[in-house]
Amino acid sequence: MNSKNLEMDALQILPSQRHGAGTPLVLVHGYLGGSSQWDSQLPLLDQYFEVVTLDLAGYGMANHLTAPSNMADHARNVLATLEHMGINRFHLLGHSMGGMVVQEIVKQAPHRVLKLVLYATGPIGCIPGRFETMERSRERLREDGVQRTARRISATWLLDNESSPAFEDLASLATLASEQAASAGLSAMEHWDGRENLPRIEQSTLVIWGENDRTYSWSQIELLWRCIPRASLAVLPRCAHAVHLERNVLFCTILAEFLAQVEEI
Repeated sequence: MNSKNLEMDALQILPSQRHGAGTPLVLVHGYLGGSSQWDSQLPLLDQYFEVVTLDLAGYGMANHLTAPSNMADHARNVLATLEHMGINRFHLLGHSMGGMVVQEIVKQAPHRVLKLVLYATGPIGCIPGRFETMERSRERLREDGVQRTARRISATWLLDNESSPAFEDLASLATLASEQAASAGLSAMEHWDGRENLPRIEQSTLVIWGENDRTYSWSQIELLWRCIPRASLAVLPRCAHAVHLERNVLFCTILAEFLAQVEEI
């Protein structure tokens, strides 16, 4: 068996679903997320796109899989899954840690990505200005376990914390992550830096950010916006890290309009 076959055998095919018809739009969730976090967006987006949702290894329906400890392997797994599904070219959206994964996808397979959406994410994996350092999150994960950690962190993603109508569903999804994935995700983020590749991203790119995001500060967003040659910026008011849950219709409208305009070029 040649080295390429050995490499392909090492990749994981991730649980995934397809919805609607049209140009594929692949949605990649972030840390402690999962494919079901996009359920509210499907009725709006699948009118225009073939929406593909998947679970990264260690999260959601893939919590039985071993999570990689680096973003490059997460990206390879996503690409292998899409190839397995027969999806060759696609629009690509990444949320939070998923935004790091999709930046790696663009780096590894730029010819496959039509347009790029970087949502509530940044180019520096240690996330300067985050509500707590990666090391503190790692300590609290060891002290409190996955369940308590997942609920605590999920609350920071919403403007109204635990009192938000979206909190229980978001927290329930977060608690599905395996302890191995929760730990590996922190390490993968902490040791990743995508700044060098930003000027090389040729795709038209939309950067989406909630003005009250406690995880990614404006400095991270500004780097994406200013360093990616064809980047546009959308800042949504009165929402935090989970914009798609707090301002669903506005989020989907901005996303669909951006991708539709791009397809007309």
